[in-house]
Amino acid sequence: MRILVNIDHMASGGAARVTSVLCNGLVQRGHKMVLAYNVQHGTRYVLDERIQRIDNSVLRRGKNHLAGLVLLIERVQRYKHIIREQQPDLLIGVEPEPYLYARMASIGFHIPVVAVDHTSYRRKQHWFTRWIRWRAYRWADKVSILSHADESILGKRIPRKTVVYNPLSFPIYEKETQREKIVLCVGRRDAWEVKGLDRMLRIWEQLALKYPGWQLVFAGLTQEGTVPPQVKFLGEVKDMQTLYQRAAIFALPSRIEGFPMSLLEAGSQGCSCIAFALGGVTKEIYKNGKSGIIVPDDDEQEFAAQLSRLMGDENLRQSFSQAIREEMHKFSVEQFIDSWEQICKELCKA
Repeated sequence: MRILVNIDHMASGGAARVTSVLCNGLVQRGHKMVLAYNVQHGTRYVLDERIQRIDNSVLRRGKNHLAGLVLLIERVQRYKHIIREQQPDLLIGVEPEPYLYARMASIGFHIPVVAVDHTSYRRKQHWFTRWIRWRAYRWADKVSILSHADESILGKRIPRKTVVYNPLSFPIYEKETQREKIVLCVGRRDAWEVKGLDRMLRIWEQLALKYPGWQLVFAGLTQEGTVPPQVKFLGEVKDMQTLYQRAAIFALPSRIEGFPMSLLEAGSQGCSCIAFALGGVTKEIYKNGKSGIIVPDDDEQEFAAQLSRLMGDENLRQSFSQAIREEMHKFSVEQFIDSWEQICKELCKA
């Protein structure tokens, strides 16, 4: 099967990472993969040499509405040229706008089109993006979404939807090691509030004096201003796998997440995890009280209380560490590629 995947860029982000796993997995199973993206920005992720790469970028000329309309037309024309050249059996558009361009460009070619969404439906977005997600996705032959929580929000609005969980980034870490007294958070500066890192600092203020031997560590962020001595900002970390293996606790204070990759990564490496409910997404990853702690959304006091309990109980941490790794098997790359092969076969038979 020849599959064409369209995405804006492969330079960073969860959508790009998952797309690399998808393309690598399908090409390894014998499918011919063509990946169209802005090659000028490069790619952060390793791609199998057998994946054909095509530049789908179009330069925007201006910032007004007319320039935006011209960009849309030119991108659709660019995608149409790629489709005509590649003659794929299936077309995949990753994220709303690349999907829309691909769907419009596919008119007349009679090729099934899949929309892949990587954002929570609880998140507020630009009106055009919302229109695509709530309306234009109806034109897709299949829509891949991240969670059953989103499935409930959508209801019957998008009938041809299916939940495909994000795959693990790392193999599950099976060793039992002595972990450092680190509460680890992961984020980036431009998503400070979305990731809830502001409230993590407030929560930490309640616990720092009680647990002087512990550190709050932020990966992906550099320090700005003065912070307490127990708080460390590591900046960009190239070896996150080792950092997860060192940390005793992973805390996810996010306000909104589609399907938190950092939580999957931390759990797979044996961190004891605590997170807000995120509208029901977290319980799709692990069981509250059995393999981690889930706190009602926005209840900072309860988060502080449960984090304190976790920091003070090594046996509880060890129990959660073992249990959450068992939960992670359902997010294996093999399961992820199996789901996508099923989608591909189903659509190409229709």
